Amino acid sequence: MRLISLTLAALTLATSALAQVPDGYCTVVLSSRPTLAQAADDVRARWSDRDTTVYLSQNGWYAITAQVVRKDRADTVLAQGKASGRLPDDALCSAGKSYTRVAARFDAAATGDNIIWQAVDPSRMGTQDKRFIQLALAFQGDYNGLLDGDWGKRSQQALEAYAFRESGQAPANWHLSGLAFDLVEEIDRGGWQMYYNALLGMSYLFPTAQSEEAGSDSNFNNWEHTASSLRYSFTTSDQDRAQKIHDFVYGEAAAGSDPYSLRKDDFAITAVQKANGRHLYARSHYLRGQWSTVVLSADDRDVHLVRAVTASMQEGQATPIRFQQGGFLDRNIQATLDFIDRQDQENPPVAAPSAPVASASGGDSVNRPRAAAQPDTTPAPVTRPEPKRSASSSGTGIVVRSDGLVLTNAHVVDGCTDLRIDGRPATLRNVSDTYDLALLSIDAAKALPYAAFAPEAAGLNSDVTVLGYPLSGLLGGLNVTRGAVSAVTGLSGDSITMQITAPVQPGNSGGPVVDDKGQVVGVVVSKLDAQRLAERIGDIPQNVNFAIRGGVAKRYLRMNGVRHTERSGAQPLSPVTLAETAKAFTTFIECD
Repeated sequence: MRLISLTLAALTLATSALAQVPDGYCTVVLSSRPTLAQAADDVRARWSDRDTTVYLSQNGWYAITAQVVRKDRADTVLAQGKASGRLPDDALCSAGKSYTRVAARFDAAATGDNIIWQAVDPSRMGTQDKRFIQLALAFQGDYNGLLDGDWGKRSQQALEAYAFRESGQAPANWHLSGLAFDLVEEIDRGGWQMYYNALLGMSYLFPTAQSEEAGSDSNFNNWEHTASSLRYSFTTSDQDRAQKIHDFVYGEAAAGSDPYSLRKDDFAITAVQKANGRHLYARSHYLRGQWSTVVLSADDRDVHLVRAVTASMQEGQATPIRFQQGGFLDRNIQATLDFIDRQDQENPPVAAPSAPVASASGGDSVNRPRAAAQPDTTPAPVTRPEPKRSASSSGTGIVVRSDGLVLTNAHVVDGCTDLRIDGRPATLRNVSDTYDLALLSIDAAKALPYAAFAPEAAGLNSDVTVLGYPLSGLLGGLNVTRGAVSAVTGLSGDSITMQITAPVQPGNSGGPVVDDKGQVVGVVVSKLDAQRLAERIGDIPQNVNFAIRGGVAKRYLRMNGVRHTERSGAQPLSPVTLAETAKAFTTFIECD
């Protein structure tokens, strides 16, 4: 049994509770009790694994509350928490208008496993930790601000956007660990570091391991990031030439767009998006009697890199961006790694991977991994849409990179000694039984069409289209079906998958689930076993199928060093055009 230290601090605050629940937010109410003593007993008995705040209400009762969340996301937080058992069925989100004061706070000790399930409290992080997370959020494309360690509204909104996109849940400390893991991998792969340019007198993020000079001349020193479309240009000049640079950048703005321009006596910024979608950013500082200018450019899919670099820019030499050794983020990361190690020891991989289970998640209003089923509990039958492995079987894949990298399910390639994609020999690159995903590659003679992922998670009841090669021996070609997202989580609240109504058959596994713009929002993974469930409940379920969430697939790609493609501002396609677009990146996988 986990030891938890509770600290009860009875407060005699005369301040209004309205100051505790900001406008536009509400606090999750777990339960209410008529006395403070009974509220304390209830916390110890039921809510000791999380931070709680007890408010005295105008009616004399004491409301036991957990995380403060934005009102526009309250319904999602409540639904996810109730589905996972983390919140009681009668939980609600209160704006706190009837609260008169804070009566008590109970703090769960930030030690062991417990730390990673708690809601994010930025005040626990030092400035170094906050800068590190700000940079991580910038690389994810969620943060567009200074890397100053000042955790304000912009930083919090970026963290919430990331957490909801990745898991559909509010931020918990395990989200911080996920951000840190991704950033460390990005830094290691690209050699990203704060580089001091002595000529300019400025510091900025630069990919030292993935950069090369690109046609420098007497006017600009040009460098490019070899793993993306990001390009740097540097120069020093007098004021007149610096002004001409900014005028040129401003003039490149697409018609009808909203270019950004800031001018001060010793500082200037211009940022635009061109008609071809490419982003341009110019920044000049007056230093040591001259104007130092940095111009950045990148395609729309790499705009997050532009934001990360611009956020890092500062005059003079900058301190390295790293988390504090022994600090809160360091302890949180270690706790997450310890939890993952224990999960691996308690749940060793088996020869045939089972249907995916919930990922490590948790917190005051987010799901924890579900405990193992009790011996007398029989889970609802789920089957993957694959035939039993025989001499030959098949599935579907998604081209995710133009050089022939293909994403599919792990169970599609399980036990294969010979793999082919569209008739060409394929090599297995990586398998994740946890996510039921795998990466394959083929030698592409020319650049292949590849999938773009949707920037946001698929919403409840949104239209989706499924493509694949089901029942290949019978149907013999690409099959397209349509449906909707019927639940944003999978079986028993599984946060890795979502439920869809689009019909799937054996052979659909690993195929794309796309939105109305032809962007991937999921990967087909399984269907409910209608026959077995009918035997149990006496009814036949209709169109109960599952797909791995797009956010999970994107995380898996990032974990393997694959930068997925996203396109902002995409427009809906006609059904015929959508099918043709997705057909180009949907592949037929054969296994012997």
